Amino acid sequence: MKPIVTSVEELYERKDGTGEVLLDEMAECLRKTRIIAVADLATLMDVDAHQLNQAVRLLTGMTTRDVINQWRLLQAQELLQGKAKEAAFDNGGGTKGASKEERIRRLNAAARRCGWRSYRVLLKVAHRYGIRVD
Repeated sequence: MKPIVTSVEELYERKDGTGEVLLDEMAECLRKTRIIAVADLATLMDVDAHQLNQAVRLLTGMTTRDVINQWRLLQAQELLQGKAKEAAFDNGGGTKGASKEERIRRLNAAARRCGWRSYRVLLKVAHRYGIRVD
């Protein structure tokens, strides 16, 4: 991948200073990978991690870690909603009757697809941001 931004100041020279180029590239990288670490995202984008953090904070008011985590949580929500619809269709009813084991299996599958190692980590991160994923 070609470098997207080499300095925070460069953000103001592109797209009328909105930072769309950087945020679009971040979104594309997050969409294609399971990256959780800021350093890994910066490496993939071929930018310095510190400058990426500065730019993201400047553009969004959030840390890069927060942006990554919230992106992943939204992915998990979408996956779980899709799985709930499939389960409701397969069972001929709602998912309220799903067993604890089935719920954990679905959470684990979503967590791993989104880059976390287990459903416990997913739930911990979701709780930190006040986002419900199940």
